Amino acid sequence: MNNLDKLRQIKRATTTFEDAGVVTKETLLKADGHSLPLLIQPKYRGVNLVSWIKENRKEFDNDLIKHGGLLLRGFNIKNLEDFGLFVNSFQSKPLKYMFRSSPRHELNEQVKNVYNSTIYPKKESINLHNESSYARNWGAKIVFCCLLPAEHGGETPIADSRKILMDISPQLVSKFHEKGVLYRRRLIDTIGMSWKEVFQTADKKVVETVCNQNKIKHNFVNERHLTIEWNKKAIYKHPVSQEETWFNHIYFFNKYSRYAELGMDPKEHFSSDLIHSDTLFGDGTEISYQEYVEIKNAYDKNTLSFPYEKGDILFLDNMLTAHGRNPYKGNRLIATAILDPIADY
Repeated sequence: MNNLDKLRQIKRATTTFEDAGVVTKETLLKADGHSLPLLIQPKYRGVNLVSWIKENRKEFDNDLIKHGGLLLRGFNIKNLEDFGLFVNSFQSKPLKYMFRSSPRHELNEQVKNVYNSTIYPKKESINLHNESSYARNWGAKIVFCCLLPAEHGGETPIADSRKILMDISPQLVSKFHEKGVLYRRRLIDTIGMSWKEVFQTADKKVVETVCNQNKIKHNFVNERHLTIEWNKKAIYKHPVSQEETWFNHIYFFNKYSRYAELGMDPKEHFSSDLIHSDTLFGDGTEISYQEYVEIKNAYDKNTLSFPYEKGDILFLDNMLTAHGRNPYKGNRLIATAILDPIADY
């Protein structure tokens, strides 16, 4: 390939998708052909994002499915109230953050169902996952708004879940198709999250009712210790595109992720008290370390990230795109909303 051909290739990779109208669209491509996310920016000052969404909703939805995620930048989103107006413009009942896997709180009681992003030590990474994919109900979409970018780091890495699935061997995919996944959690006050935080109640009877409704086996070992386990599919079809996608918490909840978090060698044995979650095949057989590594490598291969700018909105199709968090320095404030409830009881 000569230099002119290379120049033409680069130009194609950054081509503007919309030359008419009030916004521009361009893909943030990697060399291997990723088109995630699609960057949408206003051509002129004063473009109202909410109005543009309403007038172009079908196009917006099509772009979201095609790319898996949209980065809306430069639309003068200054504060939580601006983000709340954007979220409400979709006229979707937001999904409350129940059956929790990490602590969160609403940033302002006047802006309902908009949360801070996960509270987790700055120095630690959060592994990629699809929000609440372990639960019986989840949001079809998840939205992040950067109200204050970190001094350094703090990106939201993302990966196309369709591509993750394609990079897992057919043999392992077949096992998960056949068996599904079994989730296990030990909710103990002294390690991880308490059952009161996870279920947002101090009433054991309420917990038992929720578990029964969600087909979750549960056992109160004592007042401070609840064990739960349940089965789900590991691979789903997207309700609109009908594409198969890797939609689960297998990597995130697996015990070997906990080993990595603690800096432990996977061959070492340490107390089960340090393992507060695990994932297995649906029949209860273990996911081997080699199978775990294969899944991890599929995530790593497809992960990309970009630095936030203040006012950025990252809009993801939750079933098509996984997300995580990079370590960071300084203060950081990312608001989060979960939209369009889906359930599979």
